[in-house]
Amino acid sequence: MATLLLDPDLFKESAARKDKESLQGTWEFVAGLREAQLLIAGDHFTVRFKTGEIYVGTYHLDPSRKPKAMDLAITEGPERHRGKTSLAIYDLDGDHLIWCPAEPGVGDRLRAFPPEEDHKHLCLIFRRDRPRPVIL
Repeated sequence: MATLLLDPDLFKESAARKDKESLQGTWEFVAGLREAQLLIAGDHFTVRFKTGEIYVGTYHLDPSRKPKAMDLAITEGPERHRGKTSLAIYDLDGDHLIWCPAEPGVGDRLRAFPPEEDHKHLCLIFRRDRPRPVIL
């Protein structure tokens, strides 16, 4: 355990692995500018906006940054964004996720979560979707 605390690379890998495990599953929209559903499975993500736009790709986490960083490589989606990377920030607290991706292909990552009244940046709040019990 002492090695983990002394080696920043091991700490970063361990934190990324922990967040990756915690992100797995379906996330339902709670608040934000654009209603969406987020699915995380392994190294892949799918974002389905209520407007019908769907983005699919892979992601990489860097939870050692403040705020935590997520790079989203878009492999499927609208032509204007396909093949581009969106630099996001996120915060994960149990069953809640705050997720703020930048415009795909833009090189700037937000340095902080925007205030609610900011309509320039996409920032969404999700709650983990819990399967409903089946009543027989």
